[in-house]
Amino acid sequence: MEYQLQLKPFIRKDGQKYKIIQLTDIALHTAKKQATRSIGKKIKELFDFKKPIRIYSPIQLNKQGNQTDKNSFTVEVLRQDPDFQEMVRNQEANGYKILLEVSKGGIPVVMGKDTQVFIKSKNGQRILRKFAKNDDQR
Repeated sequence: MEYQLQLKPFIRKDGQKYKIIQLTDIALHTAKKQATRSIGKKIKELFDFKKPIRIYSPIQLNKQGNQTDKNSFTVEVLRQDPDFQEMVRNQEANGYKILLEVSKGGIPVVMGKDTQVFIKSKNGQRILRKFAKNDDQR
């Protein structure tokens, strides 16, 4: 059976048990973080130990035709992880439905601590001045 991520409003069904994965934020980092190898195993830990987890994954800017949209990106991490799909199958075999929860205001995208430190550094300030100069020339 193929699984699909679907975005639709949640309607509770009586007698159905749920496990909820709550997406709290996305932090952008300048330091090279190694991508989490098995998101399914990390989420299983979340359910077993009931402690928050962090997942590291690259993001890709969305494309509008042959141009890149710099204001939006896609995180493909759940769709591509076979361990996540297996974990969902196992949970459904145990009678649970897996839900991804996103707050109504959306997911905040923030700078990671390493990015904040970099922006305050001499090289970070140089890059910001370059961006400001390029914006002024447009």
